[in-house]
Amino acid sequence: MDEPLVFLNGRFLPRSQATLDIEDRGVMFADGVYEVVHFYAGRPFAMAAHQARLQRSLQAIALTPPAEACRLAPISAELVQRNRTPDAGVYWQITRGPAPRQHAFPARPRPTLLVMTQPVGPLDFAAPVSALRCITTEDVRWQHCCYKTLMLLANVLAKEKAHQAGCEEAILLRQGRVTEGSSTNVLALVQGTLRTHPADQWILEGVTRGVVLDLARRRGLRVVEQALTLDDLHAAEEVFLTGSTTELAAVTAIDGRPVADGRPGPVTTALYQAFIDCVAAECGITPASAPGTSAAPAPRA
Repeated sequence: MDEPLVFLNGRFLPRSQATLDIEDRGVMFADGVYEVVHFYAGRPFAMAAHQARLQRSLQAIALTPPAEACRLAPISAELVQRNRTPDAGVYWQITRGPAPRQHAFPARPRPTLLVMTQPVGPLDFAAPVSALRCITTEDVRWQHCCYKTLMLLANVLAKEKAHQAGCEEAILLRQGRVTEGSSTNVLALVQGTLRTHPADQWILEGVTRGVVLDLARRRGLRVVEQALTLDDLHAAEEVFLTGSTTELAAVTAIDGRPVADGRPGPVTTALYQAFIDCVAAECGITPASAPGTSAAPAPRA
């Protein structure tokens, strides 16, 4: 198999030839931002929303991107094509670049732009919604979680804690409030109302989260952006997670306790199907062209 290519500072390079300066501020200080765009069948989903969020993150840390950043959409599409990975998570990273190690910004920064791909499974109309187990843990991140920066050590430690417990995700709690997952947003159906933490400084306003909330409203669900408590999660009829590569996944257990009957609920399943249909429509995928299907998808219970 050919070595995958990456895009680094204006050039498409084999991954083994793509190197960063040891004093790149992304390495030394996590001084940078990132995004992940999901490509389905060679086409991006919600590209404009990811570009807008990237701009917000750049502005928040006063980072002027390199000129190539205005071409991230075509660069990403070309990289997906060159790597023959039509279904992929495309990772963008912009740092303040290499400079002698000191805390203050360099006088003349030379930002670093990296784009790379990670293959993911193709859209499958026949696949059921994923069912995940979660733990809860304290949210010890900084106070500007709304920006998608490289400072992810607290997220990494939370995810590892979940894996050590035999679970797939950690749900973060800050002073008794559910904020989000270590790499996902958290939503719950409580007494017939879909609730999730408001998009303030304490969570990342997920692109998939926004799509799913819009789909829920279109289906007539009452949606309230209000923080949940752990008691709310334990009493919820359904709990699910959203994310660009997670898509929409049901939570069936939290801290070893089943959510409701321990199976994906009907609202979660319906919203998952609505999300898959939304992706298919935007990316030009038909059930007949999707893996494992030759006709319209069977209805889900």
